[in-house]
Order: sequence, then structure tokens, then C-alpha cells
Amino acid sequence: MHMKTILVSALLVATLLIHPEHALSQSYVEGNSYFGRNNYIEYLCGSLPVVISVPHGGYETPAEIPDRTCGTTVTDSYTIELAEEISDEIFNITGCYPHIIFNHLKRIKLDANRDVAEATCGDPEAEIAWLEYHEFIDSAKVAVDRKYEKGLFIDLHGQSSHGERIELGYLITGSELALSDVILNTETYENKSSIRNLISTNLNILTFADLLRGSTSLGTMIEDQGYTAVPSMYDESPSGDFFSGGYNTYRHGSRDNGTIDAIQMECNREVRFDESNRLLFARDLADIFLDFMIEHYIANLEDFYCNGVAVEDIHVSQFKYYPNPVRDILHIRTLSSVEVQLFNLYGELVVSESIDTEDELQLGHLPEGMYIIIVRYKGAIVNSGKIVVE
Repeated sequence: MHMKTILVSALLVATLLIHPEHALSQSYVEGNSYFGRNNYIEYLCGSLPVVISVPHGGYETPAEIPDRTCGTTVTDSYTIELAEEISDEIFNITGCYPHIIFNHLKRIKLDANRDVAEATCGDPEAEIAWLEYHEFIDSAKVAVDRKYEKGLFIDLHGQSSHGERIELGYLITGSELALSDVILNTETYENKSSIRNLISTNLNILTFADLLRGSTSLGTMIEDQGYTAVPSMYDESPSGDFFSGGYNTYRHGSRDNGTIDAIQMECNREVRFDESNRLLFARDLADIFLDFMIEHYIANLEDFYCNGVAVEDIHVSQFKYYPNPVRDILHIRTLSSVEVQLFNLYGELVVSESIDTEDELQLGHLPEGMYIIIVRYKGAIVNSGKIVVE
């Protein structure tokens, strides 16, 4: 990542321990990284309404902190790398950074997704790191709330025991996800969820069940990019064990009021361990996170670009069409009005329609085969690709 680094002094850490409210008044600069004691905790300051937490991806095993003798100690390998790559991809699209908080301590030294007792097993040096971790998150949340009045916290994890799927935790258990939409849309479940604020503030007045597993839910957006995710409209509830969210999702989400929602994201090994797969996944997640925020949180597109990046450039990167291959209906999502053209392999124009934000093309009348899709914005070609009609 390309950023400056700033070390938080030991004097500041001591001040935070005595007066933790001071953490929220520190002045942070976007694109800079700020470190706690001995660089165990890192905060990459951003400017978007997205906060990403990486509690279990660290590699550091300092001798001054004894190995934990309580709780789980398994590392979520390559989640730090994944978060860094997501950040870089978001910056490439928008010119802006998300906020990211990294725990560089290996989980056997600190579990930043547990309460302080289990997280540190009583070690005072580990307690300092735990405190810094959550104060950096609180600082990022305050910055998001001041600028946008709402935002999203992603707690990024890895999982290897539940198959090749991405699990999204909203503090709703797997058995509860099997309930009907009617039941999920009652206050009992809405009020216990980590996206409680989004239920009442989302831009399209969607229900809780819609946000969990509707056509524009985070899980469905991930599925539409070719991955497996639960919950989504394709897999509404998980079979077997399921990670519904941990300490960070409880503490930093909007279950107990507040304006920052939280989702725990458990990513399978296949999208983390292989570097090429991870880079592709990071690129897709950057698009997905921005799509999700624009769909549900932020109406003003100018809040999503920095440093001279034009809104038109975001339109290009955020143009989506699915499914592919397609039989009858091609769904299209974009951030502004565009013209979509389809050509057969003989170069003949077979479809030409204007599309406004979210629309669909009826393609059932076309012969089976491959077609070229061309997207024009203000007359200029801004996107192209191939689709297969079955």
C-alpha cells in the first residue's frame, strides 16, 4: 500500500488508558497509517463510510506477550493481505480509502474479536493492544458518522470448516435464517441484528429480510460475481454450522443503537490462500462494497470519489450485468443512464436500449450463441464484454 506511517507514542497510549475518550478527538489524515505500541495495532485512516476490521490475521509473536491459554488461537491466514488488496482496489476505483484496522499480533497472543478477558487472558501488554484496536475502530466510526451520518463496519475473517462459501453474520443464527420473511421482519429479529440502523434508513425502504437475502443484499451481490455466499437469494439459510457474528459485530454494529452497521464476513480458503484468486476476489469485493453502499447508504455519488477521480470513471467500473450465460432476462445495474448495445458475431446490431440505473434486457428472442455487449456513456464506449445466450 502507498501511505505514510505515523507511530502513536507511548505517552499517548498511557493517556488513552487513563482517558480513552481522547482517542476520538485525535486528528487523523486519510491515507496515513497510525500505529499503537510496538506497531502491534495499525489504523489506516480512510474517508469512505466503510470500516474494515482484521482481528485474526496477524503474524507477530513478541516474547513480551505470553501465549494465550484461554480461547481459540487459530489464525485467519491472508486476511491482512486481502484487506490491503481490497483497500488498494477501492482506491484505484474512487481515489478514496476505506478505514482499516489491523491486528498484527498472532491470535495466540491476542484475539481482537473477544471481550478483553478472553482476548488477552489477563496479560497487561495484550490489554493495551486490545484497547488500541477498539479505540481505533471507534475513531473511524466517529469520523464516518460525522461525515455521512451512517456507515458500514466489516469484520473480516477466514473460515475453512464450512466449505467453499462466504458466510455473512448479522447476529442472526443459521436456524433463525431458516424462518420466513414475515417472521424475520418482526421487531424481535430486527432489533437483535447488527444492521438495525440500516433497516430504518436504507435508501430503497427495503425490509430486513430483503437486506439479508434479497436481490440487492450483500450475499446476493457476492453470488452475482460468481462466488457462493449465505445468506443470499440463492441460499437463504445455511446448512450445518454457521458464523453469525462475534464480539466485534455486537460491539461495533447498530444492534444497541448507533449509526454504524456491522457484518461479519467469513471468507473461505479458496479466495484467500492463492494469490491470483485473492487478487481477483479483492477486486470483486471492492466493486461489491461500493455497489452495496451506493445501493443502500449514500445517495450523493460525489461522496464516492476523491483526488480528481471523475464520477464518470466510477460509472464505468460499477457497470454490472448478470447472469452470464443468460436465457431470457439480462439484469443490468449502473450508476447513470447508459446505452447498451448487443452485436452478434457477424457484427449485426441486435439490441439497443437505454438503461437507467437498474433495468433488464429481454433476450429470450435471440438465437443461442455468443454476443458482444457494448456500453456507451454520453456516446463514448465505456465498457464492453461477451455474453452467452442459452
